[in-house]
Amino acid sequence: MPFIPLDFTPPHRASFGDFKMDVLGPDYAKLDHQAVQTSANVIRNVFGPDNHWPPADINFEENLADLHRHFDEFKQRQAFAYCLLSPDEKRYLGCFYLKPIKSRQENDWRKQRFQAQAFLWLSADDNPLRKDKAIATLQSWLAQDWPLNAIAWPGREPSWEAWLSIASIQP
Repeated sequence: MPFIPLDFTPPHRASFGDFKMDVLGPDYAKLDHQAVQTSANVIRNVFGPDNHWPPADINFEENLADLHRHFDEFKQRQAFAYCLLSPDEKRYLGCFYLKPIKSRQENDWRKQRFQAQAFLWLSADDNPLRKDKAIATLQSWLAQDWPLNAIAWPGREPSWEAWLSIASIQP
């Protein structure tokens, strides 16, 4: 079953009052690498309690390889990564990811409860965006513009503890 319907065209750009979004890819390599380096401790907590990405010494080439992977996933409709930019597009504010729920467990009930999972990290450098407002904006955008009914925000809603325990819960 595809992650999103075949007749849906994922938006490449979006504009909101406080920020804009564009597909995350190699065009943003320098800005993304700088933000990843200065925000590494924040980012590690976004993707899970035991997540080790990015490494403290991530170099430009490693980060660029990640950007190529994200860009290819977008083109292949496997996952969708966006960079967040200031309204004038001069500041790199963070990244937003919309992904299918992957699990090695045969009967992982998260896949039945949610159609996707979303993650957001904001740059730690003097960022004008408030996390709660950015999330509310993104949730509204997803509800209005995407054909997904139930999107989890692991680590936020539900908490990491609940998200990790859901995998073994039977309905």
